[in-house]
Amino acid sequence: MTTYNESVVEQAKATVDAAIEAVLTAPPNRAVVGAAPAGAGKSYAIGTAVQAARRAGLRVAVATPTNDQAFSLVSALADRMPKEKITFIPASSVELPVDSRRGNVIERKARDANSDKILVGTLNKLGDAHAREDLTPVDILLIDEAYQANSVHYYLVGDLAPRHLLMGDSGQLAPFTTAPEADRWRGLREDPLMTAVEVVRRNHPSTPVHRLPITRRLDPRAVPVASAFYPDHPFDAAVLPGVRHLRLQAAAGGRANAVEDAALERAATAGWAHVELPSGAVITADPATASLLVRLAARLFRRTPKVQCENGQKARDLQPFDVAIVVSHNDQKDLLRAELSAARLEGIRVDTANKLQGLTFEVILAWHPLAGLMDVDEFHLDPGRLCVMLTRHRHACIVVGRAADRELVQGIPPATPSYVGWDMNPSLDGWYVHEAVFRRLEAHRIKAS
Repeated sequence: MTTYNESVVEQAKATVDAAIEAVLTAPPNRAVVGAAPAGAGKSYAIGTAVQAARRAGLRVAVATPTNDQAFSLVSALADRMPKEKITFIPASSVELPVDSRRGNVIERKARDANSDKILVGTLNKLGDAHAREDLTPVDILLIDEAYQANSVHYYLVGDLAPRHLLMGDSGQLAPFTTAPEADRWRGLREDPLMTAVEVVRRNHPSTPVHRLPITRRLDPRAVPVASAFYPDHPFDAAVLPGVRHLRLQAAAGGRANAVEDAALERAATAGWAHVELPSGAVITADPATASLLVRLAARLFRRTPKVQCENGQKARDLQPFDVAIVVSHNDQKDLLRAELSAARLEGIRVDTANKLQGLTFEVILAWHPLAGLMDVDEFHLDPGRLCVMLTRHRHACIVVGRAADRELVQGIPPATPSYVGWDMNPSLDGWYVHEAVFRRLEAHRIKAS
C-alpha cells in the first residue's frame, strides 16, 4: 500500500538540498533561510546540513534557543552519524540528560572544544563562549528553530561563523523578552522582539528563503485549517489521504454523552471538531470549559480508541501519553490537571502552547484562546499561539470554546500601535488568522448546551 505523497516528499527533499547547497557555496558573511510549516522535519533537515558540511570538511556549530532542543539534536545527530563525534557545550548549570547520551557524544567546556568538528549548544551559551574568546570561529553555523530565537540570541552568535543557515517554523509563537518597555525599540535594528530571521531579512533583504512545501506531522485533513497560519507558503501533507485512522468503539450510554460522542466521531472521521459552549463572558479558568475538556478526554478512552498510521500495519491502542490538552494560561493548566487527576487521567499532558511548541501528539484537545473573552488583546490574538495549538496532532484535534468567540473577530479590527520603520502588526495578523480559522472550522462545529 502506498502511504506517502512521493511528489511532495521529493519537492521537500529538493528544497532542503537547495538550501544546503546555497549556504555551502555562499560567499562569506551571508545567510540562507529555510522556512517550514509545522511538522515539516526541520530538525532532520539540520542533520542533513551537518552531514553535507562534514563531507565538505567544514567545522560546524549547531545552535538552538533552548536546552531541550539542544538535547534532542545531540541524540539525533549522534544516531545519524555514529562515526562522528558530537560535542555538546553546556552552560555551567546544565547537564546532558541520560537519554541524550551516546557513545559518540562528549560534553565539554567551550575552551576544550576548539579542535572538535561538530558543536551543539544553545545560542546563549555558544554566543557567550565566543564573546569570551573561549570558542574560536567555525566554518558554518546552523540554527534550528530560528523563528523562536530573538535578535539578542542571534547577535550573540553573529560572527561565530561566516555562513549561517537559519531553519524554523514561521507560524510559531514569537520570541519574548524580559526587557522593560521593549516596544520602544520597535523599528530599530536592535529591536529585542525581532526573530533571528527578521534580523537577517531586515538587514539583508536579498537573503534567499527556501520554503519547505511539506508537513510530515499533519495529514491531508488538517492542511486546509493549518494553511491559514501560512498565507504565503503553500504546502501539503507527506502522508496520503486515508492512511491514518482513529477508530472508536460504538458509543454506549445514550444521550448523556451525546455532545462528547458527536465531537469524537467528527474528529475521528474529519480530523477536526469545534465544540462551542453557550455564549457568555467567563473567567480565564472557566470551570465549564475545563469540565467539558475532561469529559471529552474521559469519553475518548472509554471508547477504546485505536490509531493506525504509516508507521505500522497494525492498529495500536491509543495511550494517555498520546493525548495532550493545550491551553493559553497557567491557571487553566492547573485547573485541568486537578480535574484530570480526580478522573484518574493523569497520563494526559496538559500545558500551555509555549511549553508544547515543537511537540507531537496523536490527539489534541485545545482550549481556544478567545473562549469566553469580553474583548480581544494582543496576547490572545497572537497567531502563533493558535498555530501551535492546532498543529500538534497527527490524527485529530478538538477545539473547545464558546459560541460568541467568533464575534470577537468580526467587523472592524481595533486600532493598534504603529512604529516608524516597523511594518508588522501581530494583533491585526492575529485578527485575520482567527477569523480565517473560525471560517474553516465551520463545517466541524458542534453546539454544546
